[in-house]
Amino acid sequence: MAVRIRLQRHGRKKRPFYRLVAADARAQRDGAFLERLGHYNPLTDPADVVIDEEKALKWLRRGAQPSDTAKRLLSQSGILMKFEYERLGRPMPEEETTETVEETEDTEQTDVQETESETGALLTEATPDESAEEEESAEEEE
Repeated sequence: MAVRIRLQRHGRKKRPFYRLVAADARAQRDGAFLERLGHYNPLTDPADVVIDEEKALKWLRRGAQPSDTAKRLLSQSGILMKFEYERLGRPMPEEETTETVEETEDTEQTDVQETESETGALLTEATPDESAEEEESAEEEE
């Protein structure tokens, strides 16, 4: 039996609400399904997507093929990437990535602050009026 992870349409006319389900590929769109994996509401801003990660991973491991829209939703929630890394036997790189991003953001902000304070000091130290007065006083001393 070929299993697909796909959307099942619910809700009234012009107000769709979808359930993400694992279903037999031969079953009707809104017909029988094997297990409910989550739901998707495209009308909210941002769209409301709730997926049970363990159930979705279970069906992906069993060979279920997601539809195009289901694949997009699984990818956005990070489940598809987790499945790919699991299939390849590699650990998830999420911890390393978030640490390096936080470090670079902190260093960039301090550099910008130092530059602003340096330019402010330079502008207050040498204004055109003061430098002209200093030159005149230096000439008088000579």
